[in-house]
Amino acid sequence: MKHLRIAKVGLALILVSAFVVACRQESSAPGPLPVEQVPAALLKAFTKAKPEAKDLVNQIVSALQAQDYSNAYLELQNLAARSGLDKEQQSVTSRSVLTVNGLLQQAAQTKGDTKAAETLNTYRINK
Repeated sequence: MKHLRIAKVGLALILVSAFVVACRQESSAPGPLPVEQVPAALLKAFTKAKPEAKDLVNQIVSALQAQDYSNAYLELQNLAARSGLDKEQQSVTSRSVLTVNGLLQQAAQTKGDTKAAETLNTYRINK
């Protein structure tokens, strides 16, 4: 009888410990991609996408290469809003949005880029 009680307490402690450990595990969201990796990552993720999505990706890549971050950001927002994206496409698009958002903030704050500031302000208003 005493062994049964000890076994129950031991089992309860194991269950509580497992619960505490499981709750502490945090899944961190992926961060922004390095800007030099964005074009290749987008092209790779959308190789088998519909032609409309591929065209959008090509426009984003062109805007990034021209350092036109405002247009790249707007097109990334359009891409992110498309339905039917698979997990990899969603992840790469989201991480690319974070990257370009950071570039816009940097351009607006350190370089005084008014177009970048307007793009960010428009996004905040329409969010």
